[in-house]
Amino acid sequence: MTSQPSPRAAAVHSRPAALVLLALLSLVWGVHWVVVKQGLEYLPPLTYGALRLLTGLLTMLAILAPQRRLHRPPRADLPVILSVGVIQMAVSILIMNFALQAVPAGRSSVLAYAMPLWVALLLWLLFRVVPRRNELLGIALGVTGVAILVNPTVIDWGVPAELAGTLALIGYGMLWAGVTIHIRRHTWHTAPLELQPWMLLVATVPVVAAALVFEPGRSIDWQPAAVFALLYSGPLATAFAYWASQSVTRSLGPISSAMGFLATPVVGLLAGALILHESLGPADLLGFGLVVVGIASASLLAAPAGATSTVAPDPASSRAEAAPERA
Repeated sequence: MTSQPSPRAAAVHSRPAALVLLALLSLVWGVHWVVVKQGLEYLPPLTYGALRLLTGLLTMLAILAPQRRLHRPPRADLPVILSVGVIQMAVSILIMNFALQAVPAGRSSVLAYAMPLWVALLLWLLFRVVPRRNELLGIALGVTGVAILVNPTVIDWGVPAELAGTLALIGYGMLWAGVTIHIRRHTWHTAPLELQPWMLLVATVPVVAAALVFEPGRSIDWQPAAVFALLYSGPLATAFAYWASQSVTRSLGPISSAMGFLATPVVGLLAGALILHESLGPADLLGFGLVVVGIASASLLAAPAGATSTVAPDPASSRAEAAPERA
């Protein structure tokens, strides 16, 4: 890999094509929670995470190498490589894999995708960015929904794994929110697509090491379902999905894409109910509804006309977008 100026990352310029890509992305990420829950019946959690990242990394290398777009990243982009690779990829994947062993897939997807609520809250607490009226309403509704989803009538506090998994998923959303703020504030020197192999490499190394240390004697049940889960999680839900999310946000803008991404926890909830037959009681539905409405209120209703997305901007765009005032 040689260090040289990076070409502009490819984006989907056609709006109809971007809308189709957005629908596919919401479907892929929403159903992925069910796929992982089923895959964990055949693969140990650390090994599953390691193989997911390895297959995702190999897919990205296979895509970028023929285009001669594998370059040594500049030192200025190392902080965001570490932030995304370690926290958004490695830590979040491990939390997901361990939590799904005890928490229903539908509830997991909603708790994890409460991330926009925590972005607004963290900006308020850490950076003194005063929330707008719609964001305050969204935070209040969303946090109320999360509280409903973790109360003892919905989950059994007497089962430590379920309680720990639920709290870990809330932490998952908060960590993702922190990385999102970093992504928004980072000044990008390389196209995000070309940094993804490095992010995946940074994520893969510690997860593979953890799997070798803590799961050396645990075998994989190589059933067709296990192979399907790995192919879905690695090339599709990791390599394809990260590229698709960036392309969609550049093509549709932050408001339209955020509305589309809001479909992901809804798809996850429906997939859990339809595929895994997860039961949904009145408290579940109320909590889910408040979280979704809260995210919509905090993210969309009064978003300013130049607001940036949670995905990194193209380095060829203005530096004002790379370091927006509010995030």
